[in-house]
Amino acid sequence: MKTNIIKKALSFIAAAFITTAANNAHAAITVTNGDFNDITGLTYVGDVWYNGIPSGWNTDFPNTFYTVKYTGITNGAYNYVANLSQLTVTSPFAALWQSVGTTDYTGDVTLKFDLSELTPSGTNWEVGAAIFQGPNFGTLLALGQIKNGSPYTDPGTGVVPNGLGTFEITAPSVASGSLLQIAFWTTGGTPGLDNVSIIPEPTTLDLISLPVTAGAYMVDMISKNIYTCGINPRKFNALTIVY
Repeated sequence: MKTNIIKKALSFIAAAFITTAANNAHAAITVTNGDFNDITGLTYVGDVWYNGIPSGWNTDFPNTFYTVKYTGITNGAYNYVANLSQLTVTSPFAALWQSVGTTDYTGDVTLKFDLSELTPSGTNWEVGAAIFQGPNFGTLLALGQIKNGSPYTDPGTGVVPNGLGTFEITAPSVASGSLLQIAFWTTGGTPGLDNVSIIPEPTTLDLISLPVTAGAYMVDMISKNIYTCGINPRKFNALTIVY
């Protein structure tokens, strides 16, 4: 009975430290200005449009007019999206990209993002999204190609692809110490990019070595066992008993 009570108490304590441990796992790699709401350095050109390169991002495409669009208020905050058609080009190739840091652990890395239509006439596109191991985009780790519009209709099924919504690509088993870069581009149309985030998922072996803050430990004074918890950013893991 006493053991069950201790285990229940420990479960509550572990849950209380989920946020702290998850933040430790996420700290090494992160997307800067992934929601494009930091409009520092952009020039307002009227209506809902801004010129310039979004803060935290890079592009070699010289045409930086109408690159960011104000789309309204979301959850009480002003919301902006990036216009990929004005920030990227396929010939010669130039993507919208940034370096997102170096991995602390071996494991899968997932890139998540939203796509929308910015103009009624720009509905046909194929957006590319990629994770590279850098520097200088040395190794392609993951690639996604999101198609939208009738030109990309499946000849077998007749299904017109819908490239609107939330998408993700995953680079499997990325080695610890990898410098990561992310990139986006479009073949045409006017797709809007928003809410870009990157999520590391340490392996089970690395999970048990994640740093746990002081206070996340409990000692059972009867059995003298020390209890701690390993937390995956996406999954809650059972308590690990350290003898």
